[in-house]
Amino acid sequence: MILLDDLDGFDQRGSVVLSRAECLALMVAPAGGRVGRIGMEMAGMPAVLPLNYVLHGDDVVLRVGPGSILGVAAHGPVVAFEVDGTIEPSGREEAEEAWSVLVRGHIAVVRDPVLVDELAASGLTPLVPEAGEVYLLVRSERVTGRRFRVGALARYAMAAAPGGDGHSARGEESP
Repeated sequence: MILLDDLDGFDQRGSVVLSRAECLALMVAPAGGRVGRIGMEMAGMPAVLPLNYVLHGDDVVLRVGPGSILGVAAHGPVVAFEVDGTIEPSGREEAEEAWSVLVRGHIAVVRDPVLVDELAASGLTPLVPEAGEVYLLVRSERVTGRRFRVGALARYAMAAAPGGDGHSARGEESP
């Protein structure tokens, strides 16, 4: 476990910068999927929608029915997929930590019948029951993530971050 007191591998706010492997490990979902959010352009406007997902290798798999997301995915644009969670402290002296992972890449409708059968066996269920079983694949072209303390000890970690006085390395005041 990386401690916030060791400033190597931290961003300007004191969050631990996660490697690609750490991000993907945090994203591993239980059977049936975990909820994340997909960000994309729909009808010329930004949209962020919750969806269940599972990982297939390093890529994000979504299961949807007919509708807007499927229409967008048919064109293969770049999308963002974000998921976050918390890590319970293991002892009384530790603070709870939270994490956030962002996957960016092209989205595509899965058309290969062998892959569709494989994905169907994953147990992924749609967040909202819908007719149809269309699988979408978000290629993990760029994966980034952060882990950070929450609660009272987060202020201590921010004071220890670059700037050392609750300010970022650029001199901005931290919230």
